[in-house]
Amino acid sequence: MRMYKTWLIEVASKISCKECEATEIPCPHCHEKSIDYLYIGDEKTRIGYLQVWCNNCLNGIYISRVGIPEGVKMISFQENVDLDNIIPRYHKLTPDK
Repeated sequence: MRMYKTWLIEVASKISCKECEATEIPCPHCHEKSIDYLYIGDEKTRIGYLQVWCNNCLNGIYISRVGIPEGVKMISFQENVDLDNIIPRYHKLTPDK
């Protein structure tokens, strides 16, 4: 749970608050600045989910039912996009790990 919480607080919260660019945030696992993210959701309600991962060590988290801020990377539920071509297969940390 500790590593998940670290990802949630040190990475995802900075992205959602637009505190800094994702590429400026060090990965809590490998410490490289290789973080990337994508919101997937409804354009009208701005509700969806967030995936955040490190392109270096391929660790990350999936957060469901989030508000999607303006000005962030987002794909609409209505778009016909293959997410496997955008989001790498990363190791999803969970709250119980």
